[in-house]
Formats: sequence, C-alpha cells, structure tokens
Amino acid sequence: MVRTSFLGIFFVVTASVIVYSGQQSRPYVPLQQRQIQQRQSVPAEQRLATPPRPATASANTTQSSRQTPTPPTVPAPVLTHVPSAPASVSVSSETVMPSFFLLPEDMQFPEAPAGASRTITLFGDPRAEGLYVTRTLIPKGVKTIPHTHPDARTVTVMSGVCYYGRGEVFDAERTVALPPGSFFTEPAGTPHYIWAKEEDIIVQTTAIGPSGTQIVPAGNVKP
Repeated sequence: MVRTSFLGIFFVVTASVIVYSGQQSRPYVPLQQRQIQQRQSVPAEQRLATPPRPATASANTTQSSRQTPTPPTVPAPVLTHVPSAPASVSVSSETVMPSFFLLPEDMQFPEAPAGASRTITLFGDPRAEGLYVTRTLIPKGVKTIPHTHPDARTVTVMSGVCYYGRGEVFDAERTVALPPGSFFTEPAGTPHYIWAKEEDIIVQTTAIGPSGTQIVPAGNVKP
C-alpha cells in the first residue's frame, strides 16, 4: 500500500516537471510581436474592414479642439453728424478717433472785438496732447505780430489771399501771396506773421498739441 502511494506521487511529480520543462522551452515573444502575428493571421479582407482604433479618433478630436477660434466681427464705426463744432475732443495714441462730420453752417466763429482774429476748434484741443484742427478768421487789414508756436503745424488757406512771411520783424515786402487752396508748414519755434491785405482770410491749422503762442519780443512792423 505504501509502495503504491509512493509510485503514484513519483509519477505526478515527474509529469509536472515534464510539463514545466516544456513551457520553459518555448521562446519568449514580445507582446507587440504577438499582436502583429495575430493580425497577420486574419484574412486581408477582414483586416481592411476593421474600423480605425479609437485612439486615432481621439487624436483628431484633440487636434480640432486646439484650433484657434475665429474672432468676432467688429462693426465699422457709424459716421454721425455733429450739429456744432466740438469744443474739445482730445485724441491720443491710446484713444479711438471719433467718427463725425461738420457742415459749413455748423462752423460759427465766436464773437470778438472789431479787428481781432477769431478761432474755432474743429477737432481735438490745442491745449492738450493729441491731434487738433482749428480754423482762424483774420479780418481784412489785420497784420499779426511776429510770433512762434511750440508745435509744428500744417496750414491750408481756405478763403481769401493770405500774405505770409517769416522773420522776427514784420516786413510786407517779404510776404508771399497765398491764394485759397494753398498749403504751407510752420516748423516749431519759427517766427512768422500773416497779413490780410485785401480781404478777410480763413486758414485751417492741423497739428499735435499741446500748442501755444509766443510773441517775439522784437516783433514789430518794419518802418
């Protein structure tokens, strides 16, 4: 009885060793290679009909979600009519230029003593920083005293013949007759003068403020 049990145990152990040895003798195949072998064992027709892996769809979805959204469309500013000239519309590099227009009847010069020049501000504020536009009416016969401005200016003759000269002393012989539509510049700090010799004149000035006027100490009319 003991001998029979011993033989049984011997055969069980021997069989287990043989099975284990057989498993150990199989070559190791990496997981990726086994997957390739399994896929190759599938018929070509079935492989072609296989749907794409979810990973690809996820990658496409991620790429689509990373696309930059289209910015909203900003409507263009509406042009409006201002019934009267703005008293002060400051404009600098950090502000947006307002959109408006003025008709000739909207540009009314302020009251002034007889023989005095009158100025109206069409845009901006000459006393502040930024772009400004003014119009000045000089009555017939007026001769401005030589003066300077701290800002560089561009000037357009709107009406009348403007007699314009440069220098610290008013000299009628050195003036230049500028008819309506003429354009000239006034460099900053340059002494100059204007003569409304024949009629009222209107000039339009465009510059970058702040501005001002400094009378030339020796400015007078040449004898």
